[in-house]
Amino acid sequence: MWTFITQLLVTLVLLGFFLVSCQNVMHIVKGSLCFVLKHIHQELDKELGESEGLSDDEETISTRVVRRRVFLKGDELQNIPGEQVTEEQFTDEQGNIVTKKDHTSTPKP
Repeated sequence: MWTFITQLLVTLVLLGFFLVSCQNVMHIVKGSLCFVLKHIHQELDKELGESEGLSDDEETISTRVVRRRVFLKGDELQNIPGEQVTEEQFTDEQGNIVTKKDHTSTPKP
């Protein structure tokens, strides 16, 4: 009887050590995976030219302004369809005022 209780207690202790070891292994794997993903993220930021001075909690918002200059001769202006621009302003979740512009071309008559 005492042999059975002793074996049962030893088995429970070994099972406890096994579970703690599994938790430690999972913690190490999680930390390694986070490190690798953060390193890949930093390399992609460098490759894409993102700002290195920002922390992970800051959000980068960038805009690109494209300006086109078109030179037309005489009657070419009549063949170009018109364009209508509508603007809509709203406030986002952070309290910033955002202006949305929609460009639509009007069909030629």
